[in-house]
Amino acid sequence: MASRDALRRALAGAVVVVAAITAALGGATAASAHDSLVSSSPAEGDTVAALSDVRLDFSANLLGADGGNIVIVVGPDGRHYENACAELAGSTLTLPVALGDPGAYSVEWRAVSSDGHPVSGVIPFAYTGESVSTGAETSPCASAAGATEAAAEPASTGGMSGLTLGLLLGGGVVVLVGVLLVFILRPRSRED
Repeated sequence: MASRDALRRALAGAVVVVAAITAALGGATAASAHDSLVSSSPAEGDTVAALSDVRLDFSANLLGADGGNIVIVVGPDGRHYENACAELAGSTLTLPVALGDPGAYSVEWRAVSSDGHPVSGVIPFAYTGESVSTGAETSPCASAAGATEAAAEPASTGGMSGLTLGLLLGGGVVVLVGVLLVFILRPRSRED
């Protein structure tokens, strides 16, 4: 009878361990699904003498064709130098620009990853060409107002990440399976 109880306990422990590993790996897969910036023109740290558009290429087709993707170019004077809103074509965002005085510029972007989560970043570059524009106080795209803040913060959905959600759900499953196994496999007295 003792070996049978030991076998039951070992089986219950194995089921709990397998459930925990499955939950952890499932959450990690969901968290790693965000698309990433593969290349940009200009690239981070580039020095350019002329620039008519900014191009951002991502690892997969983006969502947000309805304006969810934001790209702005801010000059050394804090003014905006984009001529229109960014256009999305599959995995590429393109933004027409006309730069001002030479100096340090930055491309600030936020894109909607193919998994629905936003990703963001900042690409600093230097401009050495002639002034083509005086820039504007605000972006020509009304929705670009929060791009600076979005680019400065890590990607967030405003809720739990896939990893956190996966671990919480997996932990709940482990606890439930453990309770059920203890109840089912508990030694029964002759009176039960």
